[in-house]
Amino acid sequence: MSTLAHCSILNAQIPLSGTAPTSNSWLVVVHQGPWGERPLDTLVSQDLTIWANQNNAKILLARTPKGVDPYPETTYFYATPDGDLLIGSLNSHGIPDLTMTHPSQPMLLICTNGKRDRCCAIFGRDLIARSKELLAPDLFGQILECSHLGGHRFAPTAIWLPEKLILGRLTPHAIAGLLKYDTIESQFIRGDSQLTPAQQVVHASTWPQRPEFETCEQDGSELHIAALINGTRKLFTVSTTTVEIVASCGAEPKFDTWYQLKEKA
Repeated sequence: MSTLAHCSILNAQIPLSGTAPTSNSWLVVVHQGPWGERPLDTLVSQDLTIWANQNNAKILLARTPKGVDPYPETTYFYATPDGDLLIGSLNSHGIPDLTMTHPSQPMLLICTNGKRDRCCAIFGRDLIARSKELLAPDLFGQILECSHLGGHRFAPTAIWLPEKLILGRLTPHAIAGLLKYDTIESQFIRGDSQLTPAQQVVHASTWPQRPEFETCEQDGSELHIAALINGTRKLFTVSTTTVEIVASCGAEPKFDTWYQLKEKA
């Protein structure tokens, strides 16, 4: 099949910023086996789902890439709303006990959920294999495969924890810079999951500075946002546009909302 049929190729010109899933915290649970198309429906217990809902956390499943010593099946990572990343083991009831955790090194989770969309398997796994050639073993050990992140049309996609930064169209050199120096260029940023889509667009435009958002007013298809950048108040206008896209490989076109920076003052 021609690569032109892949959704990530078809959507290569779509802007990345403003497309990140939103969540204040993330619960990453290790499951080394196969996931299937919708692993959160089939492999996650009701008790764990309830815990995640109570803590406003999105759940991801994760596994170690080939050639890396696997984490035990009860291992979980929790990216807190306050910006910490904790590692622990699920208790006897299969849920986290946050009193029995310790700090984790930063982790990069790359989506390889091929049963959900083939772009994630093809481009995500290829990215991991090529990154392994560039990274020392200790840095490569900070990479995990993860289940569906959303936005496979931007594959290869990933989440950088504890920053909760959602990334897309990643390259091995971008990953090397992120793991070695904790830096990433704005062209790879979909958004901070703690921000709204419009705020994500503003954040990407001011990267690596983090705006302190003050107000947001909607006027038709435009959002007028005020934010402090290094103590200076600036105004941004983000426009919303409804467009028809092919969101997944082999899927019928559907309508989606784009958020784009129109101007700033």
